[in-house]
Amino acid sequence: MSREIKLKLGVAPVKRGPGFTSAENALIFKDKTFEALKKLDPNIEVINIDGVVPDGIATGPEQVQAVTNYLKSQKVDAVFLLHTDFGPEETVAKIGKAMALPALLWGPRDDSPDENGVRIRDTQCGVLASSKVLQRFGVKFTYIENCAPEDPVFLDGVNNFCRTAAVLKAFKSMRILKIGDRPSAFFSVMYNEDDMLSKFGIEVTPLSVGRLSGAVKKLKEQGSAELEEQIKSMRERMDISQIGEEKLRTLAAMIVFVKNEMDNGNFAAASVECWTGLGELMGILPCQLIGELTAMGYPVSCEGDVCGAVTSAMLHAADYNRTPSFFADLTIRHPSNDDAELLWHCGPFPRALMGDTKNPAIAPGGQGQWELKRGDLTIGRFDSIDGEYSMFLGEGKTCEGPKTTGTYVWFEVDNWVKWEKKIIDGPYIHHVTGIYGHYADILEEACKYIPNLKADPA
Repeated sequence: MSREIKLKLGVAPVKRGPGFTSAENALIFKDKTFEALKKLDPNIEVINIDGVVPDGIATGPEQVQAVTNYLKSQKVDAVFLLHTDFGPEETVAKIGKAMALPALLWGPRDDSPDENGVRIRDTQCGVLASSKVLQRFGVKFTYIENCAPEDPVFLDGVNNFCRTAAVLKAFKSMRILKIGDRPSAFFSVMYNEDDMLSKFGIEVTPLSVGRLSGAVKKLKEQGSAELEEQIKSMRERMDISQIGEEKLRTLAAMIVFVKNEMDNGNFAAASVECWTGLGELMGILPCQLIGELTAMGYPVSCEGDVCGAVTSAMLHAADYNRTPSFFADLTIRHPSNDDAELLWHCGPFPRALMGDTKNPAIAPGGQGQWELKRGDLTIGRFDSIDGEYSMFLGEGKTCEGPKTTGTYVWFEVDNWVKWEKKIIDGPYIHHVTGIYGHYADILEEACKYIPNLKADPA
């Protein structure tokens, strides 16, 4: 099954009632806006209200119920409150309140007054009024600056809003599969399961290493087409000579079983107890379980870090679960670059993110041995202390650095000392999730919609 997130954007055009402004001009700008929306990311489906109200444009509060009933029937994930002119602020606020979804507020830039000094829409004026009334009604919203529909700022703004909505869709009723316990000495990855459920609706479901071991043994004995395909794929992409066929089969069986568990239970992410009991029980560490599943869109954190799993699910959702993340330690500062840090773990980074490492190998214990590719990175960490939750966010780029063991990449930011102090002072640990691309602003905006979660930008 596909793990990509598909998003439905409900667009509710609005205008002032009859006689205030021209219906013809409102239709012109409605059509211009919908034409621009055709260029949105292909994972976004646009739902209009044509046929629900005349001209597909809401003009008064008496139409709110019809509009919201229809958008709810279409199961939209977010609503776009599109002003085609000054707009009816009461109607806008009541649609936003009734939908109780991420809301986008925008109206197209107004034309110059005509030769007689007459203005035909006063759209920006109305948007400013609507913003205040949305706040009075307690509706959280995102705003795109006043611009023309064909302006790149508009399309970028709608795309970013939809990515924000995708993060919120993933976060809502999130389920995390917790495989095994945390390593006993790792007090840093402790979390409050009751708190996560009551504050965010995040459900954590345990899976014992005993059950995993028994299921893997059975799968290895019985075999399956999916298992053989996973073995073949890993053999083609990695040097498995140091682990041999039996351990390769064990790794592949773990991957297939956990993948199916996550599909069957609709889990957004998983955390796994990796280098203590599970490794001893299985005869090999589950680093490739983490890397392979994460590359398929099933993010997995290691060392029993449930907060890390939540972070990874959120970062994946920022690109509709299409771009794999990697789960890293903040390890050492660069020996010669004061603003660079080593992002490392013993071997779980996805092979799909590898750079130009020659002959990528799996070490005898199961750890991958490769450096990641060059590119821009977003770093995040969802965490808490004393029941207060925050999301650390920042961006930087990969850089050159010394070779080391395991899976790794060197990461450069504008001012590492500020990053380091913020991480030390915040409720964070040495674990972060990284993803290629620029998503910090999107994740920060998502935090605005989540009660009890504060954005904490680097």
